[in-house]
Amino acid sequence: MKARRGLGRGLDSLITSSLPGRDAMAEEGSSGQILRLAVADIVPSPWQPRREFDSGALEELAFSIRDSGLISPLVVRPLKDGRHELIAGERRLRAVRDILKWADVPARLMTADDAKARELTLVENLQRADLNPIEEAAAYSELQSSLGLTHEAIAERLHVSRAKITNALRLFRLPEEIKKLVADGSLDMGKARAVAGIDNPLDQIRLARRAVADGLSTRQVEQAVGERKTGVRRPEKRREAYIESIEERLRLHFGSKVTVADHGGAGRIIINYFSPAEAERIFTLIGLPPEE
Repeated sequence: MKARRGLGRGLDSLITSSLPGRDAMAEEGSSGQILRLAVADIVPSPWQPRREFDSGALEELAFSIRDSGLISPLVVRPLKDGRHELIAGERRLRAVRDILKWADVPARLMTADDAKARELTLVENLQRADLNPIEEAAAYSELQSSLGLTHEAIAERLHVSRAKITNALRLFRLPEEIKKLVADGSLDMGKARAVAGIDNPLDQIRLARRAVADGLSTRQVEQAVGERKTGVRRPEKRREAYIESIEERLRLHFGSKVTVADHGGAGRIIINYFSPAEAERIFTLIGLPPEE
């Protein structure tokens, strides 16, 4: 599987470009310095696109941190009320706060205005492989609105195809009910993209519900969208009951998967086997004598 590629400029690059020189970093509380901060004084980012945090994965992360320590400190920026806003590391924060019950945590301090903090938070999350499609689409949408970039510019910045950005943003414009189906895995991306081809939101919802309830394939959803646009309904192909009956009889006889492909009275019978010994067993049932 091809490795997931993040932004052309990684988070470390963006953070480094925002930091002062090494002399300034040595000053107490200056940007770039790693401090120990009270966990209770760290607030989550308002621009965090992730909405779901897997409890099992958080427990695994917590056990890893307990055994090996927090290798990468959190990244935060100071707030006017004395607290600190998280820029990167919410899963780590949740692991040490909610599971390990740490009172304080190492954090890398940086100075950033709202625009820079928003960008860095989105960058950090888009580089993760475990965002669901809706969270990823939300991050693209926020990145587009915060930086005022075109689809092409976002794609270039992320080192992904323009089609990936366009499809994700189309997905993000679907009704909330459909986005929830995608987020929880009930409706996959291919079917959701097909549903997005319908203009009417109510029709989109009806088709999405039907796709989930009836277990429609992506091709069937695309066909339904095409029928909606053209007004022409294609006749459904139904297998004759006797073909299914023949398949069932052959399965029982051979004790293996059997497929019958019938085309107007002519066709073929496919008997599956999964080892040489099973093939010999099937040959015996057919009546084929063993090789001399």
